[in-house]
Amino acid sequence: MRLADPTDLAPAPSPRICAWCPKPIPADAPPKVRFHSRLCRQAAYRARRLHSFEMQSMRTMHMAYADPHYLKTARKRYPDHPFGEVDHGQLIRSLVCYDGWALSCSTASLRELLPMVPEKHVLCTWGKNIGVSGRTRGIHKVTESLIVVPGRRLRPGKPDLLVCQPARSGGDLVGRKPLKFCIWLFDVLGLLPGDELLDVFPGTGIVGRTWKEVSRVPEPLGGSA
Repeated sequence: MRLADPTDLAPAPSPRICAWCPKPIPADAPPKVRFHSRLCRQAAYRARRLHSFEMQSMRTMHMAYADPHYLKTARKRYPDHPFGEVDHGQLIRSLVCYDGWALSCSTASLRELLPMVPEKHVLCTWGKNIGVSGRTRGIHKVTESLIVVPGRRLRPGKPDLLVCQPARSGGDLVGRKPLKFCIWLFDVLGLLPGDELLDVFPGTGIVGRTWKEVSRVPEPLGGSA
């Protein structure tokens, strides 16, 4: 009878997780590898290129971003979602406890939402440079609104308008945000490394992943994968 090798009883080491997505890194990858695939490495690289910080000595801030089902759209666009309509009044009351916050919403809902937010808010706009279907009539909506209460007002100033394509990858969740939107969001909030950002409705998780990547200790672009 063979005696048990102590190594047989040792728990298997936990797999390393990709720094961009929740997938495991191959076990045979070198120790310095941070991403499980070339696509994840390239996405993180684009995020770092799109955003760089002017490092300043400031206190840590706690900020939040909310991208809920837009007002009165849950039944039509998300019929299988267990939470249904979001109580925007309650949501805004929870957001005002943060140093800074932002709320994505439809332009059509501003009439109802703006009376609920502090006067110090800034109304920003995301314009999608997409074509208009020939099947539509009248004015076609290609904008979404972002209500922002900045935590900081950093130099240089940031525009209250973003024009970019909607997300073309990252799943099929309706309303998911592109990488450029995430970077713009960090700018208008005034986020700096060391700050905490709560993504209230994570969805695909792109906002949290992007903030985790761009707020890392700076390193040369194109560093270890």
